[in-house]
Amino acid sequence: MTSIIDFIEKIVWSFPLVMVLIMTHLFFTIKLKFPQKYTFKGLKYMLFSDKKNSKEGISSFKSIMAVLAATLGTGNIIGVATAIMIGGVGSVFWIFISGVFAIATKYAETFIVLKYRKKDIKGYYGGSMYVLKERLGMRKLAVLFSLFVIFTSLGMGAMIQSNAITSTITQNFDVNIRVIAIIVTILCAYVLLGNEKRISNISSILIPIAVIAYCIACAGLLYIFRDNIGSSIELIMKEAFNFRAATGGILASVAIKAMSSGLSKGLFTNEAGMGTSPLFDSTVKETDVKKQSIMSSVTVFIDTVFLCTITGIIFVASGLYTTAVNPVAYAQKVFEFLPYGNIIFVFIIVIFAISTIPCAGFYGNSAIKYLFKSKPIYQGIFKMIFLSFVYFGSIFSIHFVWSISSISNALMVIPNIVMLYKLSGEIE
Repeated sequence: MTSIIDFIEKIVWSFPLVMVLIMTHLFFTIKLKFPQKYTFKGLKYMLFSDKKNSKEGISSFKSIMAVLAATLGTGNIIGVATAIMIGGVGSVFWIFISGVFAIATKYAETFIVLKYRKKDIKGYYGGSMYVLKERLGMRKLAVLFSLFVIFTSLGMGAMIQSNAITSTITQNFDVNIRVIAIIVTILCAYVLLGNEKRISNISSILIPIAVIAYCIACAGLLYIFRDNIGSSIELIMKEAFNFRAATGGILASVAIKAMSSGLSKGLFTNEAGMGTSPLFDSTVKETDVKKQSIMSSVTVFIDTVFLCTITGIIFVASGLYTTAVNPVAYAQKVFEFLPYGNIIFVFIIVIFAISTIPCAGFYGNSAIKYLFKSKPIYQGIFKMIFLSFVYFGSIFSIHFVWSISSISNALMVIPNIVMLYKLSGEIE
C-alpha cells in the first residue's frame, strides 16, 4: 500500500503539475503587468498597516503574520535540503525562480477571493470553495477543494509539523517524547480553540521572533562560509542550466532534475496556486482589495525568494551536500557550524512548526464551515480530531501521512487554478 501511495505522490507532483503552476505564474505575471514590482510597496504596507483587530475583522499586519505562520514551516529548511539532495545544487536557482513568479498567482488568488468574500455577524469570511460554488456554479469542485484542504490540514498541518517538533527535540535532548507531544497539543489547543483573532495575535508575536532569529543565524552562517559564497552561487547557476544527460537522455539531465526538484519544493513551500492563504486573508478588515492582495503576495517574497534562497546558498556553501544522506541531519549539521548551533536549529524548527499548526487548523476548520453550513458542532468535532492528529503525529512515524498530505496538497491546485483562469478577466 505504501509503495502505491508513494507512486501516486510522484505522479501528482511530477513535472506536468509543476509546469501547470509555473505557466499559471507566468500567465498572471504578464496579464497583471508584472505585479512583482509592488513587492517593496507591499512590505511598506505590511510594516506600517494598522496592527489592531476590530469587530469587522483582523488587521492586515496580523493576517499577513498568520499567512506567514502557515507557509513558514519545516519546508523552508528541510524542504530546501531535500531539494538539493534530490535535484542537486541547481535546485536552489529554480526555488528562487518559482518564488519570483509565484508572487503574481498569490496576488490573483487573494484578489478574487476577497472580491467575493462574505460577511456574517462575526465578520468576514471566504475562500475558493465559495467562489467556485456561488460565482461559477461548480459545486463538486468546491466540495473537492474543501476535502483536500481538510486532508492537508490534518496531515501536513497537524501530524507532520508536530512530528518535526518532537523528532528534532528528542534527537538533541533526552526528553520523553510523550511529554513533548502533550505540551505541543496543549499549546495548539489554546490557540486553535480560540478564533482567527487569537491565531493572528499569537502569530504576530511568534513569526517576527522566528524570522529575526533565522535571519541572524543565516547572517552568521554567511560570514562563516564567506569564502565559498561566490563559488557556490556560480555552481548553482551552472548546474541549473546543465543539460548534460546523466542517464536516460535529456529528461534525466542535471538541469531537468534540478528544475523539477527546485520548482516543486518552491511551489510547495509558498503555497501560491493552492488557495490556502486566501482563507485567512478573507477575514481582514481591510476593504481595499488591491492593497491587501499586494500585502499577501509579499509572503511569497519573504518565504521563498528571500529565506529559501538564502538557505539554499548557505547549504551549498557548507559543502555538506556531497555527503548528505538525510535532509534533517544535513540541515542540522550546517547549523552546527554556529556556536550552540543545535540549540538554535531546534529553536527555529520548533517556532516555525508550532506557528504553522493552528493556522493549518484554521484552514481545515474553514472547509468544515463551508461543508456543514457553519454549524458550530461540526467545527468543534473537527478541532478535537485535529488536536488528536497533533498528538499522534508527535509520537508516530508518519511517512505514509506525508505522502497522503502531499497528494492532497497537489490536488488542491486543480480546482483553485480552474477558478483563477475562469475569472482571470476580473482580476485587476
